[in-house]
Amino acid sequence: MSSRLTVTRIPGSILALVALLALAPAAASQDKAPRRPPEPFRVFVHAGDPADNSLKASLEETLPMVRERVERRRHWFQLADSFESADLTLRLVNYRTGQHWNPLFDAVYGDQQGREFHFLDAVVQGGGVRTRLSGLDERPVRTGPSIRNAAGHLAEELERFTRENYAALSELRARDAAR
Repeated sequence: MSSRLTVTRIPGSILALVALLALAPAAASQDKAPRRPPEPFRVFVHAGDPADNSLKASLEETLPMVRERVERRRHWFQLADSFESADLTLRLVNYRTGQHWNPLFDAVYGDQQGREFHFLDAVVQGGGVRTRLSGLDERPVRTGPSIRNAAGHLAEELERFTRENYAALSELRARDAAR
């Protein structure tokens, strides 16, 4: 019994294609956000100016909490004093609460089980990109949700937005620095 080794010749175009595919992840990773940016993005956080006075008061009340939660992410963000000095603007536009009761628990356990929600809605803009973000906190009614946790969730969403749009935001920052 003899074993034979067969050598197959692979055309150069296929080798080139394989080489390009091997290099594609490296090229794609250049647009990915780093773990920490070299410099934090400057963020101007402000409340919108709704016609409803009670909503306006609620937004003004939550503003310091949102600023604190954004500032806590100091590797990514630094608070700015004005629109002009900011890379990103975060405008609080709505604050709402709600409850959801589950009648099934009433029937089975004889105990009212409900969830309470705090929603904090905002619009973020930077690098030519604009989108809506929402912070949410929900807990059992007995415990009660926290607007502070909703503000923290909004700051997490802001970081996610910044990571996803890192290339555009960095390019804008570089152009502003060149001026």
